[in-house]
Amino acid sequence: MITLQPELEVDLVCPRCSGRLEPLGWTIPGMRTLADLACEGCGRRFFGDLPSGFGLMYPCLIDQDSGEVYDPYGGRWFAEWLAAAWRARGSAALPLEVESAREPVRPVLLNCLDGLYGHSLLKLLNAQYYLDRTPEHDLVIMVTPALRWLVPDGVAEVWVLDVDAAQARGWSDWLANQVADRFGAFEELSLSLAVPHPDPSDYALERFTRVEPRETGSAVGEPPVVTFAWRSDRKWRPLAAGGSERRAIEGLVRRLKRRLGEVDFALCGVGEPGGIGGVRDLRSDTVSSDLELEWCRRYAASDVVLGIHGSNMLLPSGHAPAAIELVPDGRLGNVAQSLLPRADDLRDALFRYRLLPASSSPAAVARVVETLIRYRGHAAVTFGRRWTDHRVLARDPNSLRRARLGRNASEPVAQSKSSGTSR
Repeated sequence: MITLQPELEVDLVCPRCSGRLEPLGWTIPGMRTLADLACEGCGRRFFGDLPSGFGLMYPCLIDQDSGEVYDPYGGRWFAEWLAAAWRARGSAALPLEVESAREPVRPVLLNCLDGLYGHSLLKLLNAQYYLDRTPEHDLVIMVTPALRWLVPDGVAEVWVLDVDAAQARGWSDWLANQVADRFGAFEELSLSLAVPHPDPSDYALERFTRVEPRETGSAVGEPPVVTFAWRSDRKWRPLAAGGSERRAIEGLVRRLKRRLGEVDFALCGVGEPGGIGGVRDLRSDTVSSDLELEWCRRYAASDVVLGIHGSNMLLPSGHAPAAIELVPDGRLGNVAQSLLPRADDLRDALFRYRLLPASSSPAAVARVVETLIRYRGHAAVTFGRRWTDHRVLARDPNSLRRARLGRNASEPVAQSKSSGTSR
C-alpha cells in the first residue's frame, strides 16, 4: 500500500519542461486514484495516476488546463479512458450507499470501481491480503452492486456506488468530494495497490464467494459434469459448426456423450435461456447475488468448465478443478488474464488449464474435455505435491503406485515372499 496521508509522495516529472511535480493532494473521482500535481518549473497543473490498479502499469498524466493526456508507458486504452472521463466530468450526485461495520482505524482504501467487471473482481481479490497481513489497518472498499456479494467478511466499511460501467470509469467531482469529506481528516490514510492480477497464493476464492472450490484431485462425477460459461457478446464460432455457437455447443454435447456416455452438461451466464438442445440451461437475463451463488455452486460441482475468453471465465475457473478457455485471435495477447488457477505445481496447472483457439471444432474441444476427465486422477498423482515429496515417499514408497491404481494410499500392501532376483 502507499501513503496518502499524512504525506503523499510521488516521483514524477513534468512532460512539458521535465521539472519536478509537487503533490498538492489526492482525489478519487471514479475508478482512478490520482495525485493533484503542480510543476515546480513551469507552474502547470496535472492530475497523475497513483500506483494502484492499472496505474501500477500504465500511469498517465492529464493537463488540468488543456485536457491533454500523456501516456509514457503505452497503455493506450487506459489513457483514452482518462481523456474521455475528463471531457465528460460532472458534479451531479450519484446513488451511493455507505455500509459501516465500525469506524475505520488507519484505513486502507481499496478502489474496485472500473469500467470492466473482470478488472473490478480482480482488484477485489486484493482484499484478503490486507485483511490477513495488515491487521493494524482497517480496510475500506469501493464497489458497484454487482460485486457487493463478493466482499469478504472483516471489512470496516463498504461504499456501494450504483452506477454502470461508463460511469464507473468516468469522472465525478461529487464522488471525489464525498471521499475527501469522509477521509480527509484521518491522520493516517493509505491506498491499496490493487494489483490488477493478484497472485493466487494471496487469496482463497471461498472467502469471497462462500463456495468451496472443487478439490483438484477429487473423483470425477457420475455422470461427468461439464459447464459452459456463456458470454453473449463474444461467441465460439468454429467453421465446423457453420459459425453458429448454438450448433457448436450442441455438437460438443453429442460428441461428449459418444465418448463418455451420459454427461451432465449445463450453461451458465447472462442470456435468455432456451434454444440449445441437450443441455441444462441455467442462464438468465437478470442477475442477482443469489443466482450468481447458484452458478458458483454449479462450477464447484463441475469436472470441467469451459467458455470463450473473458471475465465470464474468472469464477468458473476458480471453482472447478479444470478449465478450457477458447481464445479469439484478437485476444491472444491477453491469455490467462481471465483464469483463477489453483495447482500444486506448474505441470499440474499446464494439465488442468487449457487454452484453445476459438476456431477449435466441437470435435477438438470434446477430445480435450475427455482427456481432462479421464486423466485428471492420473495427473493429480503424477504432479501432486504429496506424490513428489521425497520425505513423504520415503516413509511409504509403495503409496504412489497404490494411488495410481486408485487404492487408498494408507492401505498396507502384502510383502512378496518370493525369492530370487526379480525381472
